[in-house]
Amino acid sequence: MRLCDLMPVIAATWPTAELHQQGPFIVPDGAGGGQRVSAARLCDPLAEDATEAEIDTAIGGLAALGQPPLFMLLDHQGALDARLAARGFNRRDETCAMTVPTADIAAPPPPITCFPIWPPLAIQSEIWATGGIGPARLAVMDRAPLPKASFLGRTQDRPAGTAFVAIHDRIAMLHALEILPVHRRRGLGATMMRAAANWALDQGAGHFSLLVTVENKPALGLYASLGFLPVGQYHYRAKTI
Repeated sequence: MRLCDLMPVIAATWPTAELHQQGPFIVPDGAGGGQRVSAARLCDPLAEDATEAEIDTAIGGLAALGQPPLFMLLDHQGALDARLAARGFNRRDETCAMTVPTADIAAPPPPITCFPIWPPLAIQSEIWATGGIGPARLAVMDRAPLPKASFLGRTQDRPAGTAFVAIHDRIAMLHALEILPVHRRRGLGATMMRAAANWALDQGAGHFSLLVTVENKPALGLYASLGFLPVGQYHYRAKTI
């Protein structure tokens, strides 16, 4: 599996509010839901470049939506990346896509430690808010089609973590895993990942996937310990105006 194969999964499980096409670019209306739903990107994930005029059109489309100039670049799109760099766009948030066969990590959670829930409970929204995941990102989860679920993780008999998983084309993708700081490094993240994979396996998902910034070393270590393997990287180019 390659990152290109995961792009439809990313789009379906973490959807934008509205999509527009400007030449070879998708220009999304992110409705404040963060970079992943707001960045322009090439419609064809196998494409590598665009013309200067096409870049200008995409920037204009973002501006018409009230959004700043922002592009998502896959790791093989070096030519387009160089064009944006030459225009003064700054590189940021290198992100790794990782996958594992769902059956390899799926396991029922210990009693009262992790539950699939939809819609999420108020306490989950509070936990997400501690990690900067507010109403606009919760709206992204609401837009995602079924099958999907949130997961409430518990430790020491209290709510301690939450996550969101949705499935597209038999590939599950984890988003927004958040553990309260006081409850980290106690194994809850791994328990929740296995429980989420167990749910995804029951839904027919053959692979389980996720996205993580390369700077998030603790998360990378957790995912590697569970058997996740990288399938590609992407990053953003942004310009302050």
